Amino acid sequence: MHEAIINGIFALLGSLLTFLGTYLVNLNIKRDERNRKRIKNYLEEIKSFYNLEQLYMDAVSELRQKLPEVEGSKARQGIQKEFRNRNEENGNIGLSMTAKQVNKLLANME
Repeated sequence: MHEAIINGIFALLGSLLTFLGTYLVNLNIKRDERNRKRIKNYLEEIKSFYNLEQLYMDAVSELRQKLPEVEGSKARQGIQKEFRNRNEENGNIGLSMTAKQVNKLLANME
C-alpha cells in the first residue's frame, strides 16, 4: 500500500513536470513568433521611411531648383547628406540601412 502511494506521487510529479515543460516551450515559441512579426513590421517601417526620405529629397530638390540663391545643395544626394548630418547633430544615430538591405533581411526571415 505504501509503495502504491509513492508510485502515485511520482507519477503525478512526472505529469506535472511534463505539463510545465510543455507549457514553457509553447510560451517561448509564441513569444518568438510574436517577436519575429514585430521585427518584420519594423523592417517594413524602415523601408517605408527610406522611401519617404526619397520623396522628401525630390520635393526639396525641386524647390531649391526654383530659388535663385540657395544655401545647401540642389542635388538629391547632397540634400540627403545634409539632412542626415542634421539628424545626427540632433543626437540620433546615423542611417546606414537601405531598402535593398531591408528586402534582403525580409527574404531571409521567410
